[in-house]
Amino acid sequence: MKHLSFKIIIICILMPPVLYTATVSGLEKYFTSRYDRAVQNVYLSEMNAILNGTETLSDAINESISRYIQNNQFISLGVKLDVTVATSKGNILYPPVFQRDQETGLRQDQMEIAQKNFQMIENGLTLETEAVIEPFSLLSGGILLFYILIFGSALYGRYRMALGKTRREDQEKAEELERLHALELEYASRVNKLDSERQNLLDEYTRLQQSLDAQKREAERNEEDMFDEIEQLEHRLSENLSQQEQQQEEISRLKEQLAELEKIRHNMDRQRDKEAERLGKRFKTLYKQVEMNDRALRGIAELTEEMALKAEEIIHQLNNDPSAVPIKRKVFHKKGKNTVFEVVFSYNGRLYYSKNSANYINVLAVGTKNTQNRDLSFLDRLAS
Repeated sequence: MKHLSFKIIIICILMPPVLYTATVSGLEKYFTSRYDRAVQNVYLSEMNAILNGTETLSDAINESISRYIQNNQFISLGVKLDVTVATSKGNILYPPVFQRDQETGLRQDQMEIAQKNFQMIENGLTLETEAVIEPFSLLSGGILLFYILIFGSALYGRYRMALGKTRREDQEKAEELERLHALELEYASRVNKLDSERQNLLDEYTRLQQSLDAQKREAERNEEDMFDEIEQLEHRLSENLSQQEQQQEEISRLKEQLAELEKIRHNMDRQRDKEAERLGKRFKTLYKQVEMNDRALRGIAELTEEMALKAEEIIHQLNNDPSAVPIKRKVFHKKGKNTVFEVVFSYNGRLYYSKNSANYINVLAVGTKNTQNRDLSFLDRLAS
């Protein structure tokens, strides 16, 4: 569509992944900062058990962090949280997969466990937190879908605006063509009128010439009395000739305007042919059980938008279930080779189709009540 900018299409295609990438990156930084503060607050929540020696420091940290991760809703939606807790000597306390089993198989005393726990806390613990949004998670998919819907809606809105503008332009062209056609008829009437006036002037000129000859013969008898009258007649003749020249120029100008109107009509016919070609491709794709005649495609292209939609509705019904289409009458050709069915739509619309033994539909012509005689003549020619 000529009013739909290619730049807007490119922007609507490229912006969702760009904004998705930027949003995911920003959310990862936000969740990393947020979870880092949250884990700082909860990873030593079992401090009483740690200092009493009922649990080792690594077990208490593992239990606290695991419980926090399980209860967090964003993590269940696709946020992957990587937490590392280490002692000042570099021993990994969390995640537990990195712990080294240093127990000898003998149960350690609670006091000894408490002493080790306190010593590690006293020496200081290192906590590192990193949040990553997984690519195929529910959260990342929702973000991408959100941007796709926004820019898809924007593109659709732009498309609707461009479609409306195109329809308005088509309506304006149709109105301009109708105005030019009326102007053509008016100019043709004026040309006929001017031709009639020109013939009258020629007759008048002939009559005046004859009268002048008679007056010249009379002037031989009374030359002085006739001079004034001859001068008046010659002046009138001059005016008539001048008027004839002006009328001839007017005729030439009207002929040029008629040629221009013919050129405009030719351009409109070309546009209708292009529209018929576009409709043919479209109907061939949509309606596999219906074959459209070129006459029918051109007829639909000449209809108003509302009547064209009603005609396409009939074609859609013929494609799906021909028996559901109400038939006004059967049109028999003069030679009786095929039977053509006439369907009425939008009160004034007419659609003619035939079908073979396999019920394959052939739409032959589409028009209005005004074009009915021409369409029937066309059907007769098809049968010959």
